[in-house]
Amino acid sequence: MEVDVDCNYAFGKMFLIGSQPPFKVKGLWLFHGQEISRFIIDDYEWKKVDISDKAQEMLVNQIIEGIQLFEGEPVLYDKFFN
Repeated sequence: MEVDVDCNYAFGKMFLIGSQPPFKVKGLWLFHGQEISRFIIDDYEWKKVDISDKAQEMLVNQIIEGIQLFEGEPVLYDKFFN
């Protein structure tokens, strides 16, 4: 997987999750502004986080701080991109 991001506009954390193949790739990206800046990866589904929703805010905080389980599945590997 290659992620080419302008460091001035985005910060992210990606995860490889699952207990056995096929593994899933999921993650969180924070962008400067309201739009995805200068790149869109068509192979992925993008959702805008509603930070006024306490459950979404808690999930974002847990992802940034580090988690052992993501959506109930074990995290095998994680990496920050900035």
